[in-house]
Parts: sequence; C-alpha cells; structure tokens
Amino acid sequence: MDESGDLGFGVGSNYLILAFIAPTSGKQLSKKIKNFNGHLVRNGWNQAVEIKASNLWYAPKNVEIPSKFKYKNDPAEPVRFLLKEIASVDGYIEYVAVKLDTVSAGLKTAPHGILYNYFAWMLLKGPLCHFPAVELFADRRNREFHNLLKFDGYIESRAGIERAEKGKSPMDLTIHHYHSGSASEFKAEQRAIVEFGVRGLEAADFVCWAIKRKFEDQNNEWYALIEKRVKWKQHLYFA
Repeated sequence: MDESGDLGFGVGSNYLILAFIAPTSGKQLSKKIKNFNGHLVRNGWNQAVEIKASNLWYAPKNVEIPSKFKYKNDPAEPVRFLLKEIASVDGYIEYVAVKLDTVSAGLKTAPHGILYNYFAWMLLKGPLCHFPAVELFADRRNREFHNLLKFDGYIESRAGIERAEKGKSPMDLTIHHYHSGSASEFKAEQRAIVEFGVRGLEAADFVCWAIKRKFEDQNNEWYALIEKRVKWKQHLYFA
C-alpha cells in the first residue's frame, strides 16, 4: 500500500490517492520490479536516488539524475513499460481517491496522521473484513505527530470491531513499515523478505502515481494501462 498526494488542503495536491496492489504471485511482481530497477541502473540511473514514479517522471529537471541516463529526456518510456508490466501480473488493485477541497471543515481540523489513518481504513476495510490473514506492506511514515492511536493500532482496532460485528473470527494481521532503504537496516538473513516488501511498495507507488494523474491532471493515459486490474474504487467527497 502507498499513497500519492498530501493533506495540505489548498497547498499542494488537490487529491489524495491511496491504493494497494494484491498480486496472486508476489514473487512474480517482485522479479519484474527487480529487473526494471536493474535496467535503469545499467542505463545510468543514479543509485543514490530512490526509484519511484515521480523521481523518474521529473528526471529531466533533476540534477541528481545524470545526463548519461538513457531516459533522462524521455521518462515516459520506462514509466509506460513498468505500468504494463505491473498490469501483466495476475492480481488486483484497489484505491481510494479523496477530493480534498470538499472535505468538511470539521474533518480538516483533525491531525493529518489521524486523517490518513481514516482514509487508509476506507481503503483496507474490504480485504481486512474478508480474508482470515493479511500481510500488509506499508510505506514508512514519519508524519504521525499526535498522541492518538497510531496507524497499526487504529487499523487493527477498526478491523477487529468490524469483524466482530459481522460474526467473523479475529484475523491474523501483520503490518510491515518499510522505505526504499529498509533492507540495509536488517541482518543479511532478513534482507530478502524486506527487499520483497520494498519492491511491492515501489509497484504500489507507480500505481498511485498513475491514478493521481487521472484526477490531478485529467490525464487518463497512465491509468488506462492498469485499469483492467482495478477491482474496487471509492471516490470520497466528490461533489
């Protein structure tokens, strides 16, 4: 699971997109991301720069991306390739799009971390109430500057209550929080699973970017590449 956009309300994005990708074979998705990253590096990508959709898209303006990078002036080619690769993996995508200018005035006063947790629950409610076990890889966040229930506790509590109301047994939920450099923080024997999770987050990042372009720029080109994998979507606060 990843997101694109922010909760600036008038400053920055007009939309917040949260999405997850659930591949039938995580290994297949991970291999495609690994091969894609290797291709970029072999063709001049600066390994000190995280490979994510926005960094690739803005490569022409980024001085940290060397001129020798093959796609320096044509980032659309690799972006298009990877979105097609992601869509070729059996599985599905679900997303929530939040139109920020029509969020209620009262809700806007909540801490951003609380709002993020609430919108994330809107995204995750379906699978967490359906499957008996879920392993969730989420982008590590450093913006929960509040003393209220944090992401894991909030999601676990909401899922527990929702499942109890539906007469379902408690679920087996594991949540990992990783970022692009997380593998270096673990011992060698743990790095393989961490890298697996990080690659999944990269795929989710590209998916979120494609969805956000659909709303933020009214550009459906990128979303169309993954649309066949979109199983469920929810548009919140759209007038």
